[in-house]
Amino acid sequence: MIKYLPFVPLVLAAAISAAAAQDAKPDLSLLPAGPGRELVGAKCGTCHAIAIVVGQRRDRAAWEQAIDQMIGRGAEVSDAEYDAIAAYLGTHFAP
Repeated sequence: MIKYLPFVPLVLAAAISAAAAQDAKPDLSLLPAGPGRELVGAKCGTCHAIAIVVGQRRDRAAWEQAIDQMIGRGAEVSDAEYDAIAAYLGTHFAP
């Protein structure tokens, strides 16, 4: 148990950060206007800061892989939402 003690603050910080992200409204000012903006804010901003998204550049296929990973971690995204999010991110945050 003692060897895991140094990781306790990291785990607690991650849990607090995730809880804060879920309670706070996402900062849509970081997202360019366009179809899918609010959806990206609502779906992506639920678990992490929007700055994480806007700090990345990926083509649509890579964004789809990222969305698939988030769904694997519990994000709830319908097929229509998936397409809208992938299109928005692939358009505004491409390399």
